[in-house]
Amino acid sequence: MLADVPLLATLPAAHLTHLAAVSPVREVAPGEVVATRGAPARHLIVVETGTLAAVHETAGGHRRRLGDFPAPCAVDKAAVLDGGGHTATWLAVTRSRLTLIPAAEFLALVDVPAVRHHVLTHLAGQLRQTQEDLTLTSYADATTRVATWLTRSARSRVRLPGAQQGLAETLGLTRVSVNRALRTLTEEGLVLVEPGAVTILAPELLAIRAKRG
Repeated sequence: MLADVPLLATLPAAHLTHLAAVSPVREVAPGEVVATRGAPARHLIVVETGTLAAVHETAGGHRRRLGDFPAPCAVDKAAVLDGGGHTATWLAVTRSRLTLIPAAEFLALVDVPAVRHHVLTHLAGQLRQTQEDLTLTSYADATTRVATWLTRSARSRVRLPGAQQGLAETLGLTRVSVNRALRTLTEEGLVLVEPGAVTILAPELLAIRAKRG
């Protein structure tokens, strides 16, 4: 299953077999803490099945949900690369199966030129996405933020990360703001709100609505 992870997609079969042999597997239940922000990143966390969420508790006691990461993916790569500790607290959203690649094994792979190029390209793409998200959070109104998030999902029915409260934590908004934004999009005929999910009724128009911010 490691071959399905975008970060590892270019590795030869022999490398993948070796990683599978030296990497422990962990099964986690919903809500279980996988890694704590600031703790040493001794493994690269690969999500084989399920979904993890990255969260950050502010000094004021508020939780900011930094994103949900469904399988297959590798999370918190920067923490392994710079040795600075986990960048967020990682929680299991659903029952998940993880492969924990030892940090030394991953760093040894990055020394291979072809692998290093792939890893850097992958990280650069994620950095660009993060910059776009920062701009959106800094300048867009709540309805535009919600519309943009829904548009990026590229699905007709979008499950909300932790319901409306989880989406509020993801976008740096209050639950009331998210509720009002979804009500506005519903009144405009763009979405249908269900318990824990949103059905997109007019994807093209929703994309236009997202750009209006």
